[in-house]
Amino acid sequence: MAKETENTNNQKPELEVVVKHHKQLLELLEKPRLMWRAMLLLFLILVILFIGLTFFALTLKRFFPYSVIETNLQGATYVKNEDKEVIYWLFNTADLWANSGIEVKKGDELTIRASGASYTAIHHLVDASNNNNIPRDSWVETDGQKRIDSRDDARLKHRISKTSDEGILLMQVISAKNQNNNIDWVKRDDISKWFLTKGNIEVIGKERRNLKISQDGILHFAVNDIVLTDEVLDSMYCQWIDSIGSVYIKSGCVNAIKKTFCKSKMGDKQLVKNLVKMSNEDKCTELRQDTILAVCTRIGRYPVINKDSTFFKAYPVVNELVYYKEKGFKTPWYVDNLGSFLIVIERKRK
Repeated sequence: MAKETENTNNQKPELEVVVKHHKQLLELLEKPRLMWRAMLLLFLILVILFIGLTFFALTLKRFFPYSVIETNLQGATYVKNEDKEVIYWLFNTADLWANSGIEVKKGDELTIRASGASYTAIHHLVDASNNNNIPRDSWVETDGQKRIDSRDDARLKHRISKTSDEGILLMQVISAKNQNNNIDWVKRDDISKWFLTKGNIEVIGKERRNLKISQDGILHFAVNDIVLTDEVLDSMYCQWIDSIGSVYIKSGCVNAIKKTFCKSKMGDKQLVKNLVKMSNEDKCTELRQDTILAVCTRIGRYPVINKDSTFFKAYPVVNELVYYKEKGFKTPWYVDNLGSFLIVIERKRK
């Protein structure tokens, strides 16, 4: 506010400025020393406030860590923070070397845990349900199950991992250049060429800690079961015929059966007719004795409903292995397996 002072002595008028608002600020500006103290105090208040907010944020993050969550095309969910990466993926055990889409690099260190259950012979569940019986085989957890019966001894060497229990979780890394999502399943032998890589299969089970990855690629998973390529079918059938023939029947019958089966081509329409005819010959009639049939129950019958049929009477010469070979059944794995595993992968971030 300004006002003019009266001129009583014929002097020039003077202008007096009176500050009514922010008077303290004006007094502060007139005293530099006091002004610097005020600025220092303001700075200290801001520093203390910043430190307090930082401490609060770090404390909150400790209890509620901030994470980045992503999902890939195969459904694997990534949860990432500054220390580690945790991946969750639901594996359908009916898939043979299922592609998880999880990329790894050589030198990565993984901890893998899995839970769930699978069943590797769904037709046994169907039979038990139809007959109102308890299934002869139980559901298998991720660490597999050890079998000690003769059927298991015969099948052990045909499993993917010959030294591991049935149904245990397996993993392998397939390089990106060999990744092929359009495999021609008509050529069943390609299964072994693409997926049964020697020396590259890791046994996981319920838990595998500190697993070091030896090459760049993508993680694939499977349960430890038998992949029915033509080579495996021939081997299983002939091994089984040998095990029976060495005790019960003449070698002439065994050799004739092996020659008929093992030299037949996939989809050969004469295969079953030749085996049925052979099973009715005198040198092979012992195969149908009750003692033989009791032993042969470890191999399923040719899938027929009518027990009066020729196929049924020709058992065990004509059985499920013959059916697979005659029909060129390319996907028994997918039809016969059931279940799912939740796989959790922990990878330390570099």
